[in-house]
Amino acid sequence: MDYRILGPLEAFDRERQLPLGGARQRAVLALLLLHGNETLTRDVIIDELWGENPPPTAAKVLQNCVSALRKELPPDTIRTIAGAYGLALEADELDRDRFERLLAEGRAALESGDHAEALDQLRRALGLWRGAPLSDLSYERFAQDEIKRLEELQIGALEDRIEAELELGRHDELVPELEGLVTRHPLRERLRAQLMLALYRAGRQAEALEAYRAARRALLAELGIEPGRALRELEHAILEQDPAIEIAARQRQAPLRPGRAAAQTFEGRDDELALLEAGLDDVLADRGRLFVVVGDAATGKTRLADELASRAKQRDIRILWGRGWAGGGAPLYWPWTQALRDALPSPDSDEPEAQFRFFTATTETLRALAAAQPLLLVLDDLHAADEGSILLLEFVATELPEMAAVVVALGRPETPRLEELERHATRTVRL
Repeated sequence: MDYRILGPLEAFDRERQLPLGGARQRAVLALLLLHGNETLTRDVIIDELWGENPPPTAAKVLQNCVSALRKELPPDTIRTIAGAYGLALEADELDRDRFERLLAEGRAALESGDHAEALDQLRRALGLWRGAPLSDLSYERFAQDEIKRLEELQIGALEDRIEAELELGRHDELVPELEGLVTRHPLRERLRAQLMLALYRAGRQAEALEAYRAARRALLAELGIEPGRALRELEHAILEQDPAIEIAARQRQAPLRPGRAAAQTFEGRDDELALLEAGLDDVLADRGRLFVVVGDAATGKTRLADELASRAKQRDIRILWGRGWAGGGAPLYWPWTQALRDALPSPDSDEPEAQFRFFTATTETLRALAAAQPLLLVLDDLHAADEGSILLLEFVATELPEMAAVVVALGRPETPRLEELERHATRTVRL
């Protein structure tokens, strides 16, 4: 099973999204998920769902909700034990647990100085988020504390990811993102410090000092306090042009390790991997390539891309990763939004000329990123992507030969415009 609360509540049994019923039934499932592998008495559940004044029918409504959920979930998922309910939850079945594990791994790598590994794990962790946690149940009392905790973990993970990127020398491209984050979170001193550092390393010392003054004004106006010691010391270091705040991470960085999935034994796809890995040789020679990998569900498409990403990391190739979303409600160009994040331009409108300008701007953004560091761009689950995302990939493919970027597009045989996409590909790999 795959349960998701980092966004609206969803549940998948392999590839099939399960219908979860109305708001009260969804709330019962969410409550049991937040207390996975625990047992909650009926009275506790009723109190969490209805508060001090439950309706006379509360016990019957709860029983009906549990009965309906049991029809959708695998057998014995929800158990009744001495008048209490419990939901059996395996390791990593809940996206919250996957996020916290990846976050812990990313922070451990960051602490050890392996910034490339930290960046990979933190991006994977943040990529699990689809919006505000439990956004469709945010009004439920039982969810409030967990929502606040998860939102704090998310912004902390974002700050960790930015720290890893700063240590890898990506200060120029981080400045716009940090400026937006500081606007949304004006009292977070770590974000303020990261903006100051990015500006300073980008040769914008005056703007870095102005960023400090803006932070001080915000803290005084909102809280009546001066900036903390770390922020004050960073301002002093910038004024003194202290060498200690220059980039030294490349010399300290630990050897690159394989990615999480790629650390496992990889068997049975040696020929396909060798073909894709040849694309890495090309990209290091500034010759871009597009590979299309086609296969049914569970044929190992993502696993193959994971192994390729591991090889790319060892060659200091930057990895960008986006994927289509089959659950519905994803905005246009969602795989590209995930991969490029704040660097993705905004389309002006749906008019053909506006779409052409957007495609051109996105291609130029990708070209600029590849000029700074060779790229591996993986676009996964394209069978679940909108047609515009495929059209954009076709457009980018026409410019790839002159970029230091290799793009690997993964999808099933029902991927939109698959034949047209294959005509643009360097090679098609069928699994």
